[in-house]
Amino acid sequence: MGPKTAKLVSLLESASSLLRSCGEEHWSSWLEKDAALLRVSELKGIEHFLGAFGGMGSISDLVLHPINGHRVAEPDIAKVNESLRTLLTEASELAREVRNEAVLQ
Repeated sequence: MGPKTAKLVSLLESASSLLRSCGEEHWSSWLEKDAALLRVSELKGIEHFLGAFGGMGSISDLVLHPINGHRVAEPDIAKVNESLRTLLTEASELAREVRNEAVLQ
């Protein structure tokens, strides 16, 4: 596994951990599956991860909030969602980069 893929795995694991800590099991499991695939050099983990974005009900629409059944304190809502967006943005950019480099090889 190259350094970019290792960084992507780390980002996916961090996002999964954040989601799980808030009680968001569906998307946490989704990202953990992608990280597991990438750990064994299965690049389909990238396509699966990128498939989480776009369309109704996608990870892009996710808002961690008690009203949505998540375990997050009211004062932390903005911070937690900002952290998640940062992790997902960095991971999606890196996933596209790794995918593009793999295609060129």
